[in-house]
Amino acid sequence: MEWTLHVSQPGDVRADFLPSECARQSASSADSRIQKTMSVPFRLMDEVYGRIHASRIAFGTEFCENLIGDPHPLTAVLAEVRRQGLDFTFLTPYVSDRGIARLRPLFAVLLTHAERVGRPMEVVFNDWGVLRLLRREFPELEPVQGRLLNKSLRDPRITGLLPDSPSGLIQLSTTAALKQTNLDSSGYVQLLLEMGVGRVELDNLPQGLDLEAVPPELKIGVYVPFGFVATARACMAAGLGYEAAQKFVHGASCKQECQTHHLIYTYTNSPFPNRDQEFYLKGNTYFYGHTDKMLRNIDAHALEGRIDRFMFQPHLPMWN
Repeated sequence: MEWTLHVSQPGDVRADFLPSECARQSASSADSRIQKTMSVPFRLMDEVYGRIHASRIAFGTEFCENLIGDPHPLTAVLAEVRRQGLDFTFLTPYVSDRGIARLRPLFAVLLTHAERVGRPMEVVFNDWGVLRLLRREFPELEPVQGRLLNKSLRDPRITGLLPDSPSGLIQLSTTAALKQTNLDSSGYVQLLLEMGVGRVELDNLPQGLDLEAVPPELKIGVYVPFGFVATARACMAAGLGYEAAQKFVHGASCKQECQTHHLIYTYTNSPFPNRDQEFYLKGNTYFYGHTDKMLRNIDAHALEGRIDRFMFQPHLPMWN
């Protein structure tokens, strides 16, 4: 099993870490309540995996093109990655033409680094336009399909209850169908392979994952311990200072308010046992935290060999 650590700055790069310690050290004061809520899954990861050796570092953003940085932070992280002899993955979001233009010089930096160290560089794409750019201008970089392109029902208020539903409340066939992704389509998988994509990234879904139909030549990685529910170009955080009519206009000015603000939602009116379940809005994306059962389920997939990589994100993955 390979482990990847997602970092936000050069000082976060490390080859060995304990999940709970890593989460505490990298969290901002604004994340304190989320870290407290997530203390149980972090402790479970400590117990199951102990001190983790990461062979790979991830850097970048999956959810917002306004958080795509200039080459300097990327160059600094790559220097530390090289010093510690680690592999590297660069995360990219869904983008407009403006985002494509901002990614092009970063891909050039990656290519230069790959040639210098003699190691392949992975680029996670969550937009088909980014894959097109890679194939046309940077074929030496290895494309990885990101989790945003996997289409699944993700609402933790409902889907987290499905595996534990009383007999007869929800048909087993319904639960089984909701565990599937677009990777269950042989035509889709063949398209990925023909386009040079040999790896995909997934979320650990609240209802569980069915990976039996995925062929062995397509490698799978899963993010822990946060998943995303939904994401969009309109951003509540960026609209904090706008009049009501301007709050959700695409392309509005962004001051990266998501770096200092987030909202915590509590599902207080649930008629089911998941009352008071929390989920989080940071920037333009809703997230959920993994429960101990979700972590145990995904670990079972890893033991069966269906997953060969975990991507550990010590706090909500919305940083520049």
